[in-house]
Amino acid sequence: MRVTTLLNRMMPVPGLWVKEVRSEDGALIIGVRRRFELLTCPACGMRVRGRFEEKRRRWRHLGVWGRETYIEGPIRRLRCPRCEAVRTEAVPWARAGSAFTRSFEDVVALLAQKLNRTEVAALTGISWVTVGSIAQRVVAEKLDPNRLEGLRRIGVDEISYRKHHEYLTVVVDHDRGAVVWVGVGKSSATLGEFFTELGPERCSALELVSVDMSKAYLKAIREAAPEAEIVFDRFHVARLANDAVDALRRQEVAKLEPEDRPALKGSRWALLKRPERLKEKEVSKLSSIGRSNRSLYRGYLLKESFLEIFNVPMRSEAEDRMKEWLAWASRSRLKPFVKLSRTVRLHLEGILRFIDSKLTNARLEGMNNKIRLLSHRAFGFHSAAPLIATIYLCCSGITLPELQVI
Repeated sequence: MRVTTLLNRMMPVPGLWVKEVRSEDGALIIGVRRRFELLTCPACGMRVRGRFEEKRRRWRHLGVWGRETYIEGPIRRLRCPRCEAVRTEAVPWARAGSAFTRSFEDVVALLAQKLNRTEVAALTGISWVTVGSIAQRVVAEKLDPNRLEGLRRIGVDEISYRKHHEYLTVVVDHDRGAVVWVGVGKSSATLGEFFTELGPERCSALELVSVDMSKAYLKAIREAAPEAEIVFDRFHVARLANDAVDALRRQEVAKLEPEDRPALKGSRWALLKRPERLKEKEVSKLSSIGRSNRSLYRGYLLKESFLEIFNVPMRSEAEDRMKEWLAWASRSRLKPFVKLSRTVRLHLEGILRFIDSKLTNARLEGMNNKIRLLSHRAFGFHSAAPLIATIYLCCSGITLPELQVI
């Protein structure tokens, strides 16, 4: 059996026929000829006859017999009457603008779902930046165009990258547990771009939106989906209570004389932890605070009472207990908790809605942790585009072909 016949049978490439094989500088060059005559415009997909010009080009392919392999064949340019422009034709074995075959790019994307970009670059022999470019092309082709269909319950949150100087807005479908949209920035306009893409009909179908208390996000939601019920994320609300008791601790420490401050040293985590997670040493610290600093201990009790409301099973009971807590916090004369009570009153309906829906951004926070890991294992991104492509590649449910690479 001839080598060309063997390659045609073992590594069929759509639209091509292997006609020669040669070695060049240690690499394997597979010369091919095309099986079709019509040219396809990469922009609009229109098929035309008559080439504008023709050249030979190489595309990096999966290694054959452990050697770096290239496919070499003709590539033509066409004049598209619909686009009224001269373009390089689209070919079935490679994506537009790529110097790699589809099979090679699919393998790189498959590895990028499992490994960091540096390791992928080392395994495949391409540059670190090229891994990101391949991810963008694969995502552009394989991202589900229907991912915005049937959305009922979504979560919205922001995530920072590039040392907290830049932000992305991430939207997750709670029912499918997948990222459905990512945008640059954390403003009302950024989230508005998502709702614009979603369209009025699909916006009106939204039932619940879990979100933090960002004014920008709330503005966008109320303008685009006024019928959707807003659920304030339980963990963001709990963080407000923790921030209040921590601010109170700092205030109380500042009031003390330097020689008395050791009494509150090491009390931060004892005040922030839930009672069931306290260690024996931290329980002793709380007991000491209860005897020596009644204001701080009242703040701790206010925080714990507030968090316990979220464990109440019935909405009516939660409303009654929340009213009692708001009255207590307002009269406490503890500035951080007076401020917290005003915030809670302003967002009370969205906070209590958690009791009915039990919807939180826990899934979204877990997704954000995964996104941070993707960013860290890539050792940083210089722009948002490759990071967004990586997020879609790893978090939106994209399924790549099962390719046997070893």
